[in-house]
Amino acid sequence: MALLAAIALAGCAGEAEAAPSPHPTLVRELPSDLSARGVLLAAVLLSEGDVERAVADGLVTPAEVDEAIRAIEREELDVWAQRAETEIAED
Repeated sequence: MALLAAIALAGCAGEAEAAPSPHPTLVRELPSDLSARGVLLAAVLLSEGDVERAVADGLVTPAEVDEAIRAIEREELDVWAQRAETEIAED
């Protein structure tokens, strides 16, 4: 009985667990009017500043504002922060 348990445990240990797939935001191709840094800036401006003026001044795009709103609603700003870190590292 102990031998069967040992074999079963060894078999389970040998199975490789599939790595979790990355969040779609991290891997999808972004349109030219959308950047992770812009989404994060838009999120800050939505809560602390004048987002309409920021759009008018070209600091953020309307697409980044829309995406920031979605990210806030879905509690996914951390994913955008992770993508921004990747973008900065690649610059």
